[in-house]
Amino acid sequence: MKNIVAIAVSVLFALLIVEIGLRVFDPLGLEPHASQEQANVSLENNTFYFCKGGPDQLLPHPELYSREAPNQAYFEFLNDIVSLVETNEYGFRGEFDPEGSDDRIVVLGDSFIRGTLADETETIPALLSQWSKGSHFVNLGTGGHGTMQHLLTYREFKDKLPHDTVLLFVFNGNDLVDNVDFLAWQDNAKSDLHEPTLMQRAKRMLVKLHIGKLLQRFSSTYLNPTEYPSRPTDEERTLFLNSLAEISQTVADQDARLFVFSLPEVAEFFPEGRLSYRKDSVGYGDATRELLNEAAEVNGFTYLPLKPVLENASRELGVPTLELFGDPDHHMREIGNFAAARAVAELLQDNGVSVFTPDDQFVDRTKFEPSDVACP
Repeated sequence: MKNIVAIAVSVLFALLIVEIGLRVFDPLGLEPHASQEQANVSLENNTFYFCKGGPDQLLPHPELYSREAPNQAYFEFLNDIVSLVETNEYGFRGEFDPEGSDDRIVVLGDSFIRGTLADETETIPALLSQWSKGSHFVNLGTGGHGTMQHLLTYREFKDKLPHDTVLLFVFNGNDLVDNVDFLAWQDNAKSDLHEPTLMQRAKRMLVKLHIGKLLQRFSSTYLNPTEYPSRPTDEERTLFLNSLAEISQTVADQDARLFVFSLPEVAEFFPEGRLSYRKDSVGYGDATRELLNEAAEVNGFTYLPLKPVLENASRELGVPTLELFGDPDHHMREIGNFAAARAVAELLQDNGVSVFTPDDQFVDRTKFEPSDVACP
């Protein structure tokens, strides 16, 4: 018994030393985001400060698994910045029917369209609306959703939003995987996966420690290398292509045109050796873009890959491509949204959708300091 106690004490002491070492030297970038450490307010889930609504940013949805809670206003502390997020009565960012807009254009996507790391004025739909003459881009983006959920979202709102154009943004990093997860949830009778199990609660407590974060990263990357394969699986391909065909047909039934854009994940721009959930992120991105080209030919929509757009924009702006993305949260920064929105505006204008007057240079219209946050 004494030996067992001695071993347990020794193990705990060793773990304590490792935890202290990880916190002091932080060799793997496990420290909290700089903005979270600088925050002058108490944060929910170490990320959010609610001015209106809360404490839950996301709510369960009976058909879509989740959607942001409606009528919220909160600050989101990520990386070294803080962004103001406001949701409308449906749980999306931005207005549905602002005064002075002659027509509305529907924008579907995940957190990149929702605008993580961006204030209300610098999301992709917001920039397009500001630059357009008479058109308003309705943001229907929700974090964590794949193309199957984009289809259901569009079906829900297509008759509430008179429109003749739909923009669909695909994120190469996980939209195909999100489809597989969403199908599993549907097949499981839409079980309430939002209520964590005892094991999930224990894992959430563990990852608050640096040792827990280290174990989680090691497990995801090395112990389960097939979790994120370097090529789309057969199931991913099938669900993705089928959902694109259904979206295309549903848009056509509305007498509207569909434009599809694909956003690369930041790992496609990292040099070899950078820790990633896939051994070949570039290969996975290329395969996804090939699927989109195939779907565009079959279904007749217009497709624009945004990876070369971002590469060209980085050269024109005089910044490395990686600086268009955040770190450690890898959503696009506001300057990345600016680069993507300019390319989208050019394509839409060439196709007679609207007339745009984009900014010549990136303008940070709204900015908050993490150490001096106050509700508007």
